[in-house]
Amino acid sequence: MSQVTENRVDHRVRHVETTECWALLTSADIGRVAVIVEGSVEIFPVNYLVKDEAIFFSSAPGSKLIEITNHPEVTFEADGLSNGWRWSVVAKGLASRLMFDTDIEDSGVQALHSLTPSEKFNYVRISDSSLTGRLFRSSRRPRESVPATA
Repeated sequence: MSQVTENRVDHRVRHVETTECWALLTSADIGRVAVIVEGSVEIFPVNYLVKDEAIFFSSAPGSKLIEITNHPEVTFEADGLSNGWRWSVVAKGLASRLMFDTDIEDSGVQALHSLTPSEKFNYVRISDSSLTGRLFRSSRRPRESVPATA
């Protein structure tokens, strides 16, 4: 590979500063949280919101909630489309269950609308996050979703 090729900068990809990462996260409402379950990484889709540089989501009882209690280090990812750019933000932080009504109410997490029919009365905050983000242009147009058949 030539030296010219190795030093080429791809102007279709841009790294995003922390402040812009928070703004991008605020613009979406579905993300994924990765936790360790029985020694393996599991990824769960979640509805979420951002407030005061923390990520909040609700959870039904189960392995996700149990493992967050045992291993609070989590990775969260969300992505979207903004002004013709696709974006992806990854947050690495500490997850904790909200224990007090005032914390739950102040977060606004009760206003989230779940995409699944299960009731979710456990509320989680991801804080102390380090964020990384990328914006990138794609030559491919987004596909329209096709409903799954039963």
